[in-house]
This record gives sequence, structure tokens and C-alpha cells, in this order.
Amino acid sequence: MEKIINFILDFPQMVNQKLPKNCFNEMMDNSEGSVSDWTGKIFKVGALVVLVGMLWSVANGGMEAVNGAEGAGKVAAAICTLILIYAAFPIAQVVRSAGDSLAASKSKMVDFFFKDFILANIKALGHITALVALFGAICSTVGLAFGTGGMSLDPALYGGFEYSYALPIDAMAAFMGMLGLEFIGGFLNDFFTWDLATSDATGHNLDAVFAVGWKYVQVVLILAKLYVAIAFYHFFWGVLNTFFNWIKSPYLPFKSS
Repeated sequence: MEKIINFILDFPQMVNQKLPKNCFNEMMDNSEGSVSDWTGKIFKVGALVVLVGMLWSVANGGMEAVNGAEGAGKVAAAICTLILIYAAFPIAQVVRSAGDSLAASKSKMVDFFFKDFILANIKALGHITALVALFGAICSTVGLAFGTGGMSLDPALYGGFEYSYALPIDAMAAFMGMLGLEFIGGFLNDFFTWDLATSDATGHNLDAVFAVGWKYVQVVLILAKLYVAIAFYHFFWGVLNTFFNWIKSPYLPFKSS
């Protein structure tokens, strides 16, 4: 009777071991150690999706711009379309590079998610936003040369960057408020909402030249915001990590005489 009961209880395992190409249990058992690798693969797929989506959007927008323009405007629209098609590849590579860095991470789960993953996203969105601004400025230069308006990529990408650095900036503003330094928090908010590329002046005039020039300066401003946000996040992560380590092994920071 005992043998029969053991046979019945072991029957699922026996069948599972004999199933052809059955590596699913091993995959699940090793899933935690493969999180970084799977995250890297997701980013690689995301890079391909970004590339295809941008090429499709630029191609459609470019054809509409060329068909809707006249004279020199057609030439400017065609040149800008080629520039933005070129831009799609380095922008997609930013996503791919973020995935490669995450796939190579050896951090434990908490460090991987709360440090590596968040920092990789902040950097990727910041670099993408800077590239979008740079190629938009180049297209504006083409538009200035031909006396027409330039093309640009989807401005919604700027909103993604603003969302990514909201966490470290809001945390720093709150921290300054706790110390009674609210004016510093206000200064940070003003700095991170500062936008230099607000003019849409076109044509061959001084206003249009300044408008294009400010768009190049905007690229530098975006990178400055990115590196400040990264520095703030490193600071707060260091504080939290030190606190968590103290919780695991609490001690009083006093020397005994």
C-alpha cells in the first residue's frame, strides 16, 4: 500500500521529468538570477520598437511636409526628413545601451531595481531628450537657411524626461524644506522647468537666428538637468542604503572611552 501511495504521489514528478524539451521548471528556479538578463532583452526589444516607430513616424510626417510645402520649403522638408531618419538610429541605440548595462549588472535584487534600473532609465530618457533637442536644432538650422520652418521629433519625449527626474528633484526639494531651506527647493523647481527653446521665429532675420541658437543651448541645459538629477539620486540612494544597512546591524556611532 505504501509503494502505491508513493507511486501516485511521485507520478507528476516522474512524468514531468520525461516530458521532451521541458526546461520550464529550471527556467522558473533560475528566474530571480536572470532578472538583469531578461531586463536587458526587454530593452533590446524596446530599442527595435523605438527605431521602427520613429522611422514610420518620420517617413509619414516627412511626406506630408514635402507635399504641403512649396519651392525651397520642399527641399528643407526633404533634408529634415533625412536628418530625422538618421537621428532614429542613435536614439534607438541609447535604449539598447541602457539594456546592455542592465544585463551586465551583478547587483542584488534591491540594488538592481532601486539603483541600477532607475538610474539607467533616467540616463536613457535624458540622453534621448538631448538627442531629440539636438536634431531638432539642426533641422531648425536647415529651416533658417531656406527661410522656412524646420521639422522636429515628437515633443512628448520631453515629458518623459521630466517624469524621470521628478523623483530625485522632489525628494531634494522636500529635504531642503525639512532643513528650513525652502528657497533652495524653489530654485531647483525653477531650474528644472527652465525652457530656452520657446521661440518659433522663422525667416531670415535676427530673431530667427537667436531662436535657433537658443535651441542648441537647450541641449546643454537638458544635459545639465540630467547630471544634477543623477547626482541627487546617488545622494539619496547612498543615504537610504546606509540606513538600511544600519537597520540590519544597528549600533550607536559613539566611541567608547
